[in-house]
Amino acid sequence: MNFGQLVKLYTKRNKAVLVDTITAGLSVADEISVDLGLLEGGGMLEELLDKVSIALPFVLVAVTEGGKVLFKKKTPQAALQDAKYRTVKTGIAMGAGAAVVAAGASVAALPVVVGVRLTLDKYRSKALLSRRVHNRLKRVRALNDARSDRDSHEDLPILLNE
Repeated sequence: MNFGQLVKLYTKRNKAVLVDTITAGLSVADEISVDLGLLEGGGMLEELLDKVSIALPFVLVAVTEGGKVLFKKKTPQAALQDAKYRTVKTGIAMGAGAAVVAAGASVAALPVVVGVRLTLDKYRSKALLSRRVHNRLKRVRALNDARSDRDSHEDLPILLNE
C-alpha cells in the first residue's frame, strides 16, 4: 500500500469516533441509570432497553460503514477493515464499562468507556505514524542507494572511439 492509498483510506475517519463514543456512552448510561435507581420496575421495557442499548453501537457501526460503501465514499475492503476495528474498540470499551459497573462504581463507568476508546484511538494513531515513518525511511534509503550507485558509475572514465 503506497502513501496515497493510505491517505485515502484514513481520510474523514474522525467523524466515526464521535458517533461511536456517544452510542457506547448511551449503552453504559442505561446500566448506570438502573444501578442508580432511575430506571426501576424490572418489566418488559427495561429488558427491551437493555438489549437495545447493548446492540445499538454495533448496529450503528454496521449501518454507517455500509452507508459509506453504498454512497461510494469507501471501498468495501476499507469499510470492512474500519467496521472490524470500530466493533472491537466498542466491545473493549463497553466491557471495561461493564467491569466498572460490576465493581460498584457506576458513576465512573462512562468516563472509563470514553477513556478506553480515546486510548485505543491514540495507540492506533501512533502505530500508524510509526508505520508511515518506517516506510518513508525505507524509501529515503532506497533513493540514497540509487543516487550513490549512479554517482559511482559517473566516476568511471568514458572511452571514446577516436
